[in-house]
Amino acid sequence: MGGNLRFRTFPTPEAALEEALAWLLEGLPRARTGVLAGGKTPLPLYRALAGRGVEFHGVLLLSDERWLSPDDPGTNLFAVGQALGPLAQHLLPFPLDLPPMAAQEWMESRLLTLLPLDLALLGIGEDGHTASLFPGSPVLVSSHLVEVVHGPKPACLRLTLTPKAFRGTRQTLFLALGEHKRQALRRLFRGEDLPPLRVAQEVQGAFVYTDQEVD
Repeated sequence: MGGNLRFRTFPTPEAALEEALAWLLEGLPRARTGVLAGGKTPLPLYRALAGRGVEFHGVLLLSDERWLSPDDPGTNLFAVGQALGPLAQHLLPFPLDLPPMAAQEWMESRLLTLLPLDLALLGIGEDGHTASLFPGSPVLVSSHLVEVVHGPKPACLRLTLTPKAFRGTRQTLFLALGEHKRQALRRLFRGEDLPPLRVAQEVQGAFVYTDQEVD
């Protein structure tokens, strides 16, 4: 079930985070490029990663970004950067000081030089979104690598990587914790056409780590 997604269920959120950390510790030192999710769920993982002194010499990208002032604490860059500690120096941020379409073009041109990606850690929202790819969005079939989108939650305007940006990604992990994610996970497990499945169809292989029973 779940198409190209393979599910692993852990007894607790802590156990899932521990295995996700092991996945990052194994993959990141060998990676040239990596994508990291925003949001609250992966922040403990990034803090733990920072504390391990992992060696990484490549480029880290954010899966998406809210259109806010570059120094706004509500950006993914602010939260993820703080959690990553010294590893934050490897982040290539979305250029929020440019107009939205100029920022999209700038990021797309940089991303073109980095493909295919080696590693991607992504999340899954309650509604089944990942990055800022929302169910039913035309961006899911975009020919671009980066798109400007209007999300259903504040801040509305966002920049996001598209499914095409993940084409050929070597290792992909979706991390989804908490009971509020259960229904979205079950829909994915049944093979419903939600954004994480669209991304999974582009990559070499993808796991979902969760603390929720999905079957």
